[in-house]
Amino acid sequence: MVIDREIVIKLRALERMTQEQFASKIGVHHSMISGIERNRKDVSRGLAIRIVAAFGLTPERIREIRELPA
Repeated sequence: MVIDREIVIKLRALERMTQEQFASKIGVHHSMISGIERNRKDVSRGLAIRIVAAFGLTPERIREIRELPA
């Protein structure tokens, strides 16, 4: 179960959230989400855990999100 840039971008789009809303939901500054989406920052293990918890993601759901078109 890997949460990476692709998952962040697709999940945020699915949830129809701004970077600010997404960041607020997981408890980080919006610049972190911007950095991840622009491939300037990596998703840390701790951040991945926050994302999984905040959105109730299962391994199956992560696979489904990954398979969505960009």
